[in-house]
Amino acid sequence: MGINILQFSLGTILLYFGADYLILGSKSIASKFKIPPIVVGITLVAFGTSLPELIVSIIAILKGESGIVIGNVVGSNIANIGLVLGVTAILTPIIFSFKKISFDIYFLIVITFLPLLFIYLGELVLWQGICFLLLLGGYCWHLFNKDHESDENHSDENLSDGLTISLKIIFGIIGLGFGAHIFVLGAKGIAIALGVSSLVIGMSIVALGTSLPELAASLAAAKHNEKDFVIGNIIGSNIMNIVAVLGITMVIHPISVEFSDVFIQGLFLIILTLGLFLLLKYKGGISRISAGVLILFYILFLYFNFQQGFGFEL
Repeated sequence: MGINILQFSLGTILLYFGADYLILGSKSIASKFKIPPIVVGITLVAFGTSLPELIVSIIAILKGESGIVIGNVVGSNIANIGLVLGVTAILTPIIFSFKKISFDIYFLIVITFLPLLFIYLGELVLWQGICFLLLLGGYCWHLFNKDHESDENHSDENLSDGLTISLKIIFGIIGLGFGAHIFVLGAKGIAIALGVSSLVIGMSIVALGTSLPELAASLAAAKHNEKDFVIGNIIGSNIMNIVAVLGITMVIHPISVEFSDVFIQGLFLIILTLGLFLLLKYKGGISRISAGVLILFYILFLYFNFQQGFGFEL
C-alpha cells in the first residue's frame, strides 16, 4: 500500500506541473500566432491530454485486453464531461458562446453514436478503424481551413521565445503522460487484487487515470482564466479518444466486446454528451448547479460499474 500512495503522490505532482506547462505554452502559441484559444484547446491541448488514453489502449490491445480499450475510451469520455468539466465548473462557472463550438459539438454527437452502433452490429474491425481515422483527417482539415486566415496575422517570433514555448509544451505533455501512467499503475494493481473485471477496470480506474491530464489541464486553464481551453480540451479530447485512440487501436487489432456489456455505460455517455450540447446551446455554459448534476451522473456511473464489477450490491 505504501508504494501505491507514493505512486499517487508522484503522479499528482507530475500532473499538476505538466498541466500548468502545457496550458502556459498553449496560451503563448495562441497569443503569438493569433489563433483562437478554442482551436488550440481542441487541437494541441486535447492531443496532449489524450496521449495517455492512446498509449494505454495500444498496450492493452497488444495484450489482448479488449475490455480495457473500450472501457478506457468510453469511461474517459464520461469522466471528461461528468468529472473534469463538472469539477472545473464547480470552482469556476463557465460562460461560453455556442457559436464558437457548434460544428465541433455536432461532430462529437455523431461520432459518439458510431462505436456503439458498430459494437451492436458485431466486433470493431479494421475498416471501421480506417473510417475513424478518415473522420479525424477531415475534422483536422476543417479546423485548419476554419482559422487559416489568422495565420497571416501573426508577427515573427523570436527564436528563443519559440524554444521556450516548445519546451513548456513538451515538458507539459511528458509530465501529464508519466503522471497518468504512474497513477494508473497503482490504481489498476489495487483493482486487480480485488478481483474486478478488465472492462470495469477500464471504465473506472484506467479511464479516471487517463482523464487526470484533462482534469489537471482544465483546472490549470481555469486558474489562468482561459475558459476557451477548458471547453476546447473537453470536446477535443472526447473527439480524439474516439476517432484517434479507438481508430488507431482498431487498425492494430480487432476489438471484441458484447453490446450488452457496454449498453448502460454507452447510455451514460450519450446522456452526458447530449447534456453538454444542451447546456452550451440553451444555457450558454456550465453553471455551478449544472456542474453538480454532471458530477452526480459521474458518481452514479462509478457506482454502477463497481456494483457490476464486484457482482453484488454496494
